[in-house]
Amino acid sequence: MVIILDVLVTGGSGFIGSHVVDKLVEHGCAVRVFDERKPHRDDVEWFKGDLLTENDVLGACKDMEFVYHLAAVADVNIAISNPQLCLQVNEIGTLNLLKAASAMEIERVVLASTTWVYGKTEGEVNENTPVPPPDHIYTKTKIGQEHLLAAYHEHTGLPYTILRYDIPYGPRMRSNLVMAIFVRKAMQKEPITVFGDGNQGRCFIYVEDLANGNVAASQPKARNQVINLAGTEFITVNNIVETLRESFTDLKVEHSPPRPNDFKGAIVSIQKARKLLGWEPRTKFKTGLKKYITYARSQKC
Repeated sequence: MVIILDVLVTGGSGFIGSHVVDKLVEHGCAVRVFDERKPHRDDVEWFKGDLLTENDVLGACKDMEFVYHLAAVADVNIAISNPQLCLQVNEIGTLNLLKAASAMEIERVVLASTTWVYGKTEGEVNENTPVPPPDHIYTKTKIGQEHLLAAYHEHTGLPYTILRYDIPYGPRMRSNLVMAIFVRKAMQKEPITVFGDGNQGRCFIYVEDLANGNVAASQPKARNQVINLAGTEFITVNNIVETLRESFTDLKVEHSPPRPNDFKGAIVSIQKARKLLGWEPRTKFKTGLKKYITYARSQKC
């Protein structure tokens, strides 16, 4: 049940953010998108601005009740090539947002974090799993964002919710994400590359389910909580290939040696989201991938 009316979505023109905007609008919220790019839809307010410009962030938060903070450098390749930008946008930008949210008496800030914070922990991980030191600049900044929300709450009382996403996929995803690359190559009849034994995987989550999880997190129960949002199936690279073969019978696959330090993946528990929010994903992986293939064909991705 959604209990918010006026909501700001930073990064609301991006892959995940645009789907969160869709679901909020469906639930009757008045949505303002804070982004440098035009929103995906025309029936929401667009506040064009930069997270690193404090006056922009302050103006974006004015008259809002709730903030979903998705704006970030989310491309790990950009994080590696431009770590200073990643650090500034993800952490200083988040600090600017928290200052503005506190000044404008926002009811709560919901942060889009990531299961990357669990590092290379094996087995099953949940919200109580210790977060190890980061092994990637992107992960460092996401842990930093989480720390900022918790510390700012202690200093000012600003309520927060941290949502740790596993790997999302679906319409509008970036072209350099693994699922998009595989589908594009399959459509172009180019071989896809499987590294090692192909048993490395993730609990991929269809983006519409992820967006619904964000809306569910508006409930008062989620105040000052850390919550995993992930798929219910551990999907390996081999599973992706098998599913692709159902749509591309002539799929070409090349095998290469394992990459150094390639992580096999962990099972991400969503028991807390089930119990606290009454949320769980509805889209099975095969169904979601086939939906994305249909979308990709329509877009000629």
